[in-house]
Amino acid sequence: MGKAKTERPPVARTLKWQESFEKIIVNIISVLVFVAFGFVAIMSIFQTSVIDPEKYVNEHILFQPDNLLINLPLTALFFMAVMAMANKYDFFKKVNMTFMEMGLAAFVMFIGLVWVLKVQSVPAADSANIFYSATGAVKNDFTNLRSNAQFYNHAYYQDNSYFMFYPFQLGFVFICELIYRLFGTESALPLEIINVICVTAAYLGIAKISKQLFKRRSVEFITILLLMGCLQPVLFTTFAYGNIMGMAFAVWACYFLIRYLQGEKWTLLIPSGVLLVLSTLAKYNNMIYLVAFVIVLILHAVRQKKWQSLAFILAICICTVGASKLIIMSYENRSGQKYTSGVSQTLYLDIGLQESYMAPGWYTNIGMKTFMESGFDSDKANAKAKQDIDTRVKALTSNLNYGADFFSKKILSQWNEPSYESIWVSKVKSHYNGDPDSIVKSVYDGGMGKVLDFYFNIYMQALFLLFAGGMLVLLAKGRMNSAKVLLPLVLLGAFGYHLLFEGKSQYILTYIILMIPTAAWAAVTLIESKINLLSKTKEDNHDEK
Repeated sequence: MGKAKTERPPVARTLKWQESFEKIIVNIISVLVFVAFGFVAIMSIFQTSVIDPEKYVNEHILFQPDNLLINLPLTALFFMAVMAMANKYDFFKKVNMTFMEMGLAAFVMFIGLVWVLKVQSVPAADSANIFYSATGAVKNDFTNLRSNAQFYNHAYYQDNSYFMFYPFQLGFVFICELIYRLFGTESALPLEIINVICVTAAYLGIAKISKQLFKRRSVEFITILLLMGCLQPVLFTTFAYGNIMGMAFAVWACYFLIRYLQGEKWTLLIPSGVLLVLSTLAKYNNMIYLVAFVIVLILHAVRQKKWQSLAFILAICICTVGASKLIIMSYENRSGQKYTSGVSQTLYLDIGLQESYMAPGWYTNIGMKTFMESGFDSDKANAKAKQDIDTRVKALTSNLNYGADFFSKKILSQWNEPSYESIWVSKVKSHYNGDPDSIVKSVYDGGMGKVLDFYFNIYMQALFLLFAGGMLVLLAKGRMNSAKVLLPLVLLGAFGYHLLFEGKSQYILTYIILMIPTAAWAAVTLIESKINLLSKTKEDNHDEK
């Protein structure tokens, strides 16, 4: 009589199903990330998007072919330099990382403060609206929240309040009001200096995330080197807007969430949630992070049966949306102005599918115009936008060559514009100190500017290649999990959102540092592959003797 077949315990079967579910979802995300950024990496070798010097103020994008005789050797040289670090591998495995982090912070603070204080950029357009509204609120003057009649660009909005179109911006007005109450209302420099502190904090957060994800000193070492080379966010600190502050809050929200996903105490969800709320108040587009958080927390809840993860999802969804609405209500009460729901995501999708004088899918006034012509009625505006969207979808799908060209150019105009408008944001504006000095002029129109443009191109090309390669190897080795996939998932969200909705290269700037931990791991993997190859060669030679 044969032995009865032993059944696997139900818990083991459940655990296996949970692990498989996480693995399938994580692998799907990783494949999509690799395809998206592999495309950008390959295209970055052959072309670069640049702001047209003849139409610089208007942000018109040119698609320029790269000189492969220069581009390929320099890229090869970069990777040879990475491989050459194998000779110093023992050094950077043992270097004091606290010292490295302090050096990173000092470097970023120094460059950022020098740039901000030399440029002394005066807010314009959207950032000026926020500046005057926040400084006015400090003095209990809510004129700018009621109408744009006193604003230099008032005709563009037909004297309607800017916040009738964009009420979500009141979240950042609230943050700015607090800052200007503390530091005065004469200029935006206090906010720009806080931007420098925030970009420093974001860089340290990325270094900490790299250490947390890969648990290796060598990976954090390369991460810090790559961060020190990533100058675009540092130069972007002259922009008195919520991008940099939102980036800093979001990065640290990710750090605490990653620690929780890796098995640490649930109380880490509290700072993660608070920081995520602050991030979305500073920059509402950071709802992209919220979506990524929800996805990884669902994966975590399914695999680990951590039902507090589901409770946290509910809490952060309520808090991120609720905090914005509460601030809008507060300003409505203080100003006596009732705001509409504003330009909807349907209208932003309409913008993102249109041709623009800047680049495909970049800003046009169609959303604002449709909303105004509909009497600030969201239902009517959305109905009109849906008609426009249907028309555009038919145009893009009926001629597949045109559709592919449109979306290809839209992607590359954003992700493959290596400066990400970090110099543009101050160059096109006036300055508190009058005429900028010779250093600033050189960055704007002289030799330093040309060097930076060349450097940005090579740096981003290498970063895209390392990131895409790192994603491929992590996927092939089966090393992806819900914690490691968080930052790539945010990147995929940003890629997808700005593929369809309104795009600009400056919107991408706050996401590029999220590629660095995976890129650093890829660089270390390259270095170690050379070490292993040399070690194997020596062993083979020994065997032959």
